[in-house]
Amino acid sequence: MAESNVDERVKVLGLALGDPQVSVAWNAARDLARLGPAASEALPQLAEALKSRDATTVLWARYAIAKITGDTQRHMPFLIEALKEKKGSGRGMAAAALAGLGPEAVEAVPLLIADLKDAHSDNRWGAAGALANMGPAARDAVPALTEALKDWDEKVRWYAAWALGEIGEEAASAVPDLIPCLDDYDEDVRGFAIRALAKIGGEEARTAIPALRARLEDETETEAIREEARRAIEQLADGSPP
Repeated sequence: MAESNVDERVKVLGLALGDPQVSVAWNAARDLARLGPAASEALPQLAEALKSRDATTVLWARYAIAKITGDTQRHMPFLIEALKEKKGSGRGMAAAALAGLGPEAVEAVPLLIADLKDAHSDNRWGAAGALANMGPAARDAVPALTEALKDWDEKVRWYAAWALGEIGEEAASAVPDLIPCLDDYDEDVRGFAIRALAKIGGEEARTAIPALRARLEDETETEAIREEARRAIEQLADGSPP
């Protein structure tokens, strides 16, 4: 995007932060966060948004400031506190914000692990998604993510498989539970489980090759999954990195 277009976009988004419809303000803050340091001209308006009576607007404004300034540690305690909310959508929004901070949000891992057992499935898959974005830094969540592979909600299962794959070789203990996921009725679960096995790699993951071959040879399987299985088999067989 040309610099003049970015400047204009920042101005428009800065004005949107004061929109009376709070969802407009949320989205404006998130878009500013995506622009990162290029959105620094909106920092005064984001600071003003921190005074909003809407907690979610405050959360996304704080997240945007962290992404623009790079000073994530200053704002992390507030995002983690939002993750402790017991009512409303605050926890899910906080998990999404922490996901955007990736490994820098590692101190939130214990709370995200607890959320993998939350009564609301949105909070469970939101937690798994945040852990996925932390990659190997979320290694302590491997047992809880492994258990989440058995969740009744398919979205939780595929987010858990995704997270285990992003953690990589340190999630080797999850391989025996990822293999049954190759027979899951949900295509996304099967696909993310295949990719997780390929990313974990090593001797443990190579035990999944027969199950992967079964997916490849199943003529009723989708072409996309068969291709994923083919690539995973090749990768695991030659030990190449993901």
